Amino acid sequence: MKIDLGAGLKREEDFITIDADPLSNPDYVINLDDVNIKLPFEDNSIEEIRAWHILEHIGDGFIPLIKELYRVACHGCIFDIKVPHHFHEVFYGDPTHKRPITINVMSHFSKKYNKEHIETYNSESGLGQRLNVDWEVMHYEFEYDPFYLPMLNDFFKRKEEGNVTKEEDFAIQRLMREALNVAQNTVIKMIAVKE
Repeated sequence: MKIDLGAGLKREEDFITIDADPLSNPDYVINLDDVNIKLPFEDNSIEEIRAWHILEHIGDGFIPLIKELYRVACHGCIFDIKVPHHFHEVFYGDPTHKRPITINVMSHFSKKYNKEHIETYNSESGLGQRLNVDWEVMHYEFEYDPFYLPMLNDFFKRKEEGNVTKEEDFAIQRLMREALNVAQNTVIKMIAVKE
């Protein structure tokens, strides 16, 4: 079984839709920001979760939602996340956005990440361990703003060919760290670890 969180009006074949807005005619009307959320699915019954442009809308219910998604996920369940990049005006321009979702934020729900963090920094903030969830980041990438895309495509092509100077590489890294509106979306793929 596959579920699409905050599906809105879009429908994807084989996905059960969940949305808080009954006007979008979802399969289930559920407020994903409810701190007492209980999804109508059995433990270990979901093989894929799609969350495109929804997690940034979740406030106090964010951690309860992550726990509940882990409960219903089977081992190997793919958690497919797409959110506005936290340094893009798309994120700041929507008054319904409540939190930035970053690679670092989502990594805290991985027990492997928690263990490495504890061993490296003597930290006790292992969210995955404390909440007994284990969502491991498999892959992440950025979708770039159309304004920067031609420059970045040229840079990435030349870098792959080995035709980029250290100065150019540093300049692009600095641009990504310091400039607004370069990356428009963050795409994260996670996997549920239950064995």
